[in-house]
Amino acid sequence: MEPSGEILARGGSTVKEASIPHVSPSLRNVGLTLLVVAIGAALVWYISRPRERTQPAEAETPAPSAPDIVTLSPESLRIAGLQVEQVSLQPLRRPLRLFGQVEYLPQSTVPLNSRVTARVVQIRVRPGDKVRAGQVLAVLDSEEVLRAEMNYAQAKRQLAFAERELQRRRELAKLGAYASPALEEARARLVEAQRDVRNAEADYRSAQQALRSAEAGLRKAQVTLQNLSNQLQRAERLLGAQLVSQQEVDNLRAQHEEAQAEVQQNEAQVETARAALASAESRLQSAQQALEIAQQQAQRAERVYQQGYLTAKEVAEAEREYRLAQLELRSAEDALRLLGSAPGKGHTFTLTAPIDGEVVEVMASAGQTVTPDKPILRLVNSSAVWVALDIYPDDVPYVQPGLKVRLTTDAYPDRVFEATVQQVMPEAEEGRQVVRAYAVLSRAGGLLKPGMFVRAEGAAVISQAVIAVPIEAVQQVEGQPCVFLPVEGQEGTFRVRQVELGETVGNLIVIRSGLRSGERVVTRNASLVAAALAGAGVE
Repeated sequence: MEPSGEILARGGSTVKEASIPHVSPSLRNVGLTLLVVAIGAALVWYISRPRERTQPAEAETPAPSAPDIVTLSPESLRIAGLQVEQVSLQPLRRPLRLFGQVEYLPQSTVPLNSRVTARVVQIRVRPGDKVRAGQVLAVLDSEEVLRAEMNYAQAKRQLAFAERELQRRRELAKLGAYASPALEEARARLVEAQRDVRNAEADYRSAQQALRSAEAGLRKAQVTLQNLSNQLQRAERLLGAQLVSQQEVDNLRAQHEEAQAEVQQNEAQVETARAALASAESRLQSAQQALEIAQQQAQRAERVYQQGYLTAKEVAEAEREYRLAQLELRSAEDALRLLGSAPGKGHTFTLTAPIDGEVVEVMASAGQTVTPDKPILRLVNSSAVWVALDIYPDDVPYVQPGLKVRLTTDAYPDRVFEATVQQVMPEAEEGRQVVRAYAVLSRAGGLLKPGMFVRAEGAAVISQAVIAVPIEAVQQVEGQPCVFLPVEGQEGTFRVRQVELGETVGNLIVIRSGLRSGERVVTRNASLVAAALAGAGVE
């Protein structure tokens, strides 16, 4: 069947469409488009058509100004489909759209170092391994741990001696045998203390000599390294001039690397010698203090013996010595534990995981010497992540700590994650003109992994209390921005109100003056009311 129809024309007449046989689909679409345009034009004409004049217009009359009131007929009001809303003071929000990437929290990365200079015996994990808190990750050995173990053994022997001495004195006190024996014991302790001082002094001198020898070795290795560095630099220059062969340069480079390793080894020996000297000095000081105490006890025993009276303080002194020995033992045990070892383990100690996490880097191997300033392993808590967002210049003033954002990612297209901006960097990244912000995730459930790209959407509060209307609600009347307010009790009648505009945010525009909170305005299809007003103004 051939298509036909009618289009409403100005004045109420109709125009019949010609019958077109065999219309192609493309021509049919063009015809439908023209039909829609014609209907829209007729609707605007119908609303804005001039009313019938009761008197003919006089020639040469100036154009009248637009009235303050415009009235639409019930039919025009129905066709226009206007929407009227009550305005109120409300926060003005600027929509934000940012892009970023999931990263590890800085505090979630844990480097693991040896507490002392040590040699790696075994590495028990590889990058990517999941570990639990307390799991042994590496085994090391150290001379410093060995010395701590020896101190512990000595403290244990001293405690056993103090315990036996206390028991012996208690037995002697029961028998009333404190006179000359007490003096002899004091003298014996003095002799023993003097012997300990001599031994400690000998150990101290030996440690000094060992340190001097280690330092001399280090200086020699450093000189050798410097000479090889100079020779290598000269050979590389001569190689450029083709005065030496590549083989000669490679040989010098290998010697240079060996010299570097020799320097590092000598540096470690110097550190060990210094630690041994410090330990020997500490033992010497302890022996000297013990000698002073023994001298005082011997002098007191002499006075007691000369005065000829007995005292139960001998037992009290033994009890005090026993308590001191207990403290020394606990201190030696704590020193071992601080080094990562325990009593009875000798010179080896373990490196354990402080958290549940994942091994991301292994920086040492078996046989390598490690120092406290260089990490052996690096762990990360893979569940502790945040999002690094890029803020471009236009959005920088509006992204502040506390801003809530919603995150989406291609990995989970049906999921929306929530995050809160925690930190905004004080300056832009070099060469990028963007500022970094970091948002902390809430209830991500471990789904977001470091390296994932995300999109973030949020809204920043620009003003706390403003009146804003849709941009469509503001129309130009005689070159001035205006809105239309419905007149109460008169359906289809609207009052024109001139307003002062503020900034535009999204699809809203701020009304600085001209509207009060609680008033009602046309917010949709206000252009049709403006068209009707223009038609009324030309009557």
